[in-house]
Amino acid sequence: MEQPCKHAKVEEDTSSSGNKQGQSSSSGEKTACIPSKLTVDELRDELRCRDLPTTGLKPALMDRLSAALEQPGANKHRMGLSQSEKRRRRPTNKKEPAREEYKTDEEFQLAWTRWRESRDNNNESVKRSRALAKQKRDEQERIHREREQQNAQLEKLVGQMKNEVVFLNKVLKTPELLDAQELSQLEDLLTRGMPPAT
Repeated sequence: MEQPCKHAKVEEDTSSSGNKQGQSSSSGEKTACIPSKLTVDELRDELRCRDLPTTGLKPALMDRLSAALEQPGANKHRMGLSQSEKRRRRPTNKKEPAREEYKTDEEFQLAWTRWRESRDNNNESVKRSRALAKQKRDEQERIHREREQQNAQLEKLVGQMKNEVVFLNKVLKTPELLDAQELSQLEDLLTRGMPPAT
């Protein structure tokens, strides 16, 4: 459906000023391209508009753009949009349609329905994203609990083995000092350590 005239005008202005002949400010004057005053994103935009590589750190981007500007016949003005211009020209289609923006009730109702459907779809996407994030957190917590239980069991087993080593050391060094309880413990230990009978 048709958008209000004021919105159409903004879109026409945006498309006409977005070419590669040098971006203009709101007053119609071109902005000089000074690499040292540009951000990394703006440097890459300028390089991209000039069909130059956009990889590297800021110093490399500045040197590459400076070299391009020094070439004979090079465009000395900004060819990409500045960050402020990008923010200004960002579409505002998330705003709820107002009745006074449309000529008829049918146009307004259609626009509002589309806006509502877009909002609902966005809300559903957010819910799914949050549900997936929660599911991932729950799974990580489950794995963490299982590992804690396994670690506790291993620590218990290691402690038991240390006690058995101390006991066996006593058996080897001073078997004559073993009492009845220790002899029973030794018998149980040997029984558990023997392979099953076939």
